[in-house]
Amino acid sequence: MSFREMSTWVLLAVTVIVYGLYFNITIGDALANGVPEVADNVRLFGAVVLMVILTIVAHIVMAVLSPKGSEEADERDKLIELRGDQRGGFVMAVALFSTLGLALAGASVFWIAHVALAGLVASEIVKALTKLIDYRRGV
Repeated sequence: MSFREMSTWVLLAVTVIVYGLYFNITIGDALANGVPEVADNVRLFGAVVLMVILTIVAHIVMAVLSPKGSEEADERDKLIELRGDQRGGFVMAVALFSTLGLALAGASVFWIAHVALAGLVASEIVKALTKLIDYRRGV
C-alpha cells in the first residue's frame, strides 16, 4: 500500500471518528435541550484541534514505519486525486444548495451552520472513499 493510500485511510478514519462524535454530541444536545441561542464554538474548535492532532500523529507514525513515503506523485496519483476532488466537490455543491434552501426557509443559524459543516464532512468522506476505490481498482 502506498503512502498516499495509507494517508487517505487515516484521513477517512479520523474524519469519521471525530466528526461522528461531534455531530452525535452536538445534534443530540440540540434535539434534547433545544437549539442553543448562542453558538457553542468551543466544541467545534475542539473537534478541529483533535482532528489535526490525530492526523499529524498518524502521519508521523506512517512516515517512521514506511520511509518510502516521500516519493513524487505520479500521473496515476494525480488522476486519483483529481477524480476524488471532483466527486467531493459535487457533494459539497449539493450541500451548499441545501444550506441556501435552509437560509431562504428562515431556519436557525445553528442548523444552517451544521448543514454546511455536514456537507463539508460528507464531501471529504466521498473524496476519500472514491480515492480508495480508485487506488484498489486502478484508474
